[in-house]
Amino acid sequence: MEERVKLEEMTWPEVEAALQAGFETAIVPSGSVEQHGPHLPFLTDCLIGERVAELTAAKLGRTLVAPILRPGLSYHHMMFPGSLTVSPETFMRLYEETCLALARHGFRTFILTSGHSGNFAFLDGIGFYLMDLLRSRGFQARVIPEVYGAGYIQIQQRLVSERFGVPVEEAQWHADVLETACMLAIRPDLVRMDKAARGWISADGASIDLYADSLRVLTPNGIVGDARRATRAMGEALLEGLSDWMAGRLRRRLGWTA
Repeated sequence: MEERVKLEEMTWPEVEAALQAGFETAIVPSGSVEQHGPHLPFLTDCLIGERVAELTAAKLGRTLVAPILRPGLSYHHMMFPGSLTVSPETFMRLYEETCLALARHGFRTFILTSGHSGNFAFLDGIGFYLMDLLRSRGFQARVIPEVYGAGYIQIQQRLVSERFGVPVEEAQWHADVLETACMLAIRPDLVRMDKAARGWISADGASIDLYADSLRVLTPNGIVGDARRATRAMGEALLEGLSDWMAGRLRRRLGWTA
């Protein structure tokens, strides 16, 4: 049986035993509750972020995954009915309280990840603050924001281009072929491929200023890229490839040689 790494699926004796065995590292992922076109659910970023965290933790070893935090920072999706967002202050409190609770139980290293790109800049900026907060409460902790922004997209674009022949312009960053493929691998029952479509595609690589504009102004159907070429095999390859890359990068940052 595959060893569980998702804390919320474990029992307290299992978590206690894991801590005693040296599982003192926790990935604390966040996601969003926001529109993902006419074919994907609001849960998309949470499911993808959680699955990547789970695969990465298993490959790292000695690591558990905290319950994913949501909603996230999604102001640019609020013109689409059903999307939710929280203030930066509320989002910060979610991370503060979660890390403090985990620290009380014996976790000492906290890796901050996100399945929602709108959270990246925020997470990248709170690492030192969270570490200071934990240490001020008496915990010798370290905090590692693992957000690589455009680098994540470039890694995935290269994979689908080289292995599946998907043009880079179709693999943009929202409800596109990348996210759709991952969802086909994780929860195909939630994907409406008959409604998958082409959305806004930049002809020159330009990007929208998410802090100044609503995404609906740019793409009426909520898609950035094109979702129609997505397959389950592509999604499985993307999830494995990204988690391999993240585990290797984190192993170096943590100073783990194995």
